Formats: sequence, structure tokens, C-alpha cells
Amino acid sequence: MVAEMPTLFEFGAIPDGFRTLAGAPDKGTRMFRAEGDHAGMQRWFDALCEYIGPCVSPGGAAVYAGVTRAGVYKRMKTGGLTAFHFSIIGKTKTIFGKERKLKQWPVCYIPVSECKAWGAELDERAERLNAGMGGEDDEAALDEADPGVDNPDPNFIHYDPKDRGRHDVRYVDTVPEPEHNEDGN
Repeated sequence: MVAEMPTLFEFGAIPDGFRTLAGAPDKGTRMFRAEGDHAGMQRWFDALCEYIGPCVSPGGAAVYAGVTRAGVYKRMKTGGLTAFHFSIIGKTKTIFGKERKLKQWPVCYIPVSECKAWGAELDERAERLNAGMGGEDDEAALDEADPGVDNPDPNFIHYDPKDRGRHDVRYVDTVPEPEHNEDGN
């Protein structure tokens, strides 16, 4: 189990209007995962913008917080940063006639408000350390913002833990939109 990072800022609330669309969080984190078809992704994204506000990718979160991408990944894994994921899903049949779920690599968005709050927290901790008034928690928070990893592994973002060990789920780059006939079905 990964130790939780010390956080001084308050997490953004998940409003009731978005709670059902947000999906379930991964155990021990604030990484919410949802899935659905193309239209479902559009509804999810519109609701994300309406209820949560501006959001950015993990790379954008690194810029707003003034940390490395590895720091963002580490903070997401330990439950110190909220992230919303959505995967478009579809179905296909294997050559043996079995149905297989297709799952597109997810989009991942992090609230800008949390990124800015984290950056402000880190600035405050750095000031305390520079003034000789900081403690071990302040040093640990700054170290975790830049864990010194050049090529962080984002697989925990891409692979949904509930799919682990399932042979009927195949991750793909793109799930094609279903074709509709002339009457819209």
C-alpha cells in the first residue's frame, strides 16, 4: 500500500449533479472512472465542465502546480489529487464467437483549482524551509512533487483496476462509433 501524501488544501467537492456520472473511485484514491459510448462521453465531459470547472491533463496539472509529471502521477496514486477518467467502450466478437469488450484508453482530467492549491501549498512549504522553520513534512512534500523519475509509468491511469485479470476486455486506441441504419437504430 502506498502512503498517503500530506495535503494541506481541501479537495474539491463532487457535486450531486456530477456524482453519478463521475464513476467509482479506485480504492484508496480520488481517481474516478467512468465509461460509456461516444454520446455518454460527451454528456460526462459537459457535466465535468459544468460541475467541476476547468480541468487539465496530468501534463497540464504539472504546469499549474509547478511540479513534474511524475509528481502528479505519484500524488494521484496516493489519493492526494482528484482525477476524472472516461473510457469509451464498445464490443467485438472473437474468432470463436465470444463477445469481447473494447475499451479505449481513457481521457484523464484534473481540476485546475486543486493544481493551483497544491502549487500554493508547495510554495508555502518551500518558504518555511527557506526561513528555517520547516519540518520533515515540508521536505517530504517537496520531494514528492519531484520524485526524480525521468520516465514515469502512466499505466495506472490507462488500466482500470477492475479489469485486472479479465480476458474479455481489450484496450484499444479507438473504439469506432456504432453504425446506425436509416431509421436511426
